[in-house]
Order: sequence, then C-alpha cells, then structure tokens
Amino acid sequence: MGFSIWIDWGEEFKNPDKWINHGRDVLVSSCNCEGGAKEKDWCEDCDISEDNCNPMMNFIYPLELKDFDEDKILKVVKNTNCSVMENQETGEWFLVLCGGGMDLSQDIALSYIFLEKWIPEDLITQVCKQRGFSISKDNFEILKKEIIEQSKHYNNKFNQLEKDWEAI
Repeated sequence: MGFSIWIDWGEEFKNPDKWINHGRDVLVSSCNCEGGAKEKDWCEDCDISEDNCNPMMNFIYPLELKDFDEDKILKVVKNTNCSVMENQETGEWFLVLCGGGMDLSQDIALSYIFLEKWIPEDLITQVCKQRGFSISKDNFEILKKEIIEQSKHYNNKFNQLEKDWEAI
C-alpha cells in the first residue's frame, strides 16, 4: 500500500518522549476496575494486557486531523488491530498496526472511518474484500457501506476530471 510510511520502531523508542500512544492511554484510562489498568497498566477483567496498542509493524499511516476525542480513539483500539500515536516533535498523528501476519487493510480502513469519516484514496482500492477477514461482521458492514459511498464520490470526482481534461 503506497500510503504507508516505513518507520523503525526500535530506533524511535530509543527516545521515549518522542511519541505519545494515545490508543494505549485511552484504553488504560477506560478501565474502572479497582487495582486495574490505571494502577498497574494491565487488567484481566477488562482484557487489557501490557502489549495492547503497542506498534508491532514498522509502518505508520498518516492522519489528516489532529486531537481526536477519546471515544473515537477507544473505538479504534477496541474494534481494530490499530492504535493512534502522535509524534511530539512534529505534531503529526498516525495510525499504527498492533498486530501482524496478515492483510490488515480492513482494520486500517475502518480506523480511518472511525477517526476521519473517510478512507484515503490510495487505500480504498486496496482493502481486502473478504467478509470476516480481520474485523467483525458488524464492522465489515460499516466498512462495506462506507467504501460503496466513497467509491461513488471518487467516481464522480474522476468523471469530472475526465470532462475537465476533455474540455481543454
């Protein structure tokens, strides 16, 4: 996928103040169990482990918007294999993959829908069409509906572009 940016997390985490893992922070703060994640960074009752929301793959996916509300970030963390991170040095926000080993294009696209309401043009053509591949049935239906709607928008956009070029 051409919209991802390669990053070496091994190098990046040598400077721990550079990145804020908003997904991890929101997940931990969502735990209200006594002696839970807020106190020890993990909670069995809430299914929060020390590994939740940590980047696993060396790719990041740029987000256009900034300062997302916690509900949207928590929705990403609980429904996809992604988290949301902010680069403190640049102020840029990114999706990161917290799982690997298969095509997670559905998770990435669904995360964009939850956070920004649209899927980047480079990604929308690359999303896996297999139902139930890496997201739940309900989330697949959300993804399917949004891809169909956005495809219509992109189709109109390219039809207009074609007309504009033909008019020259």
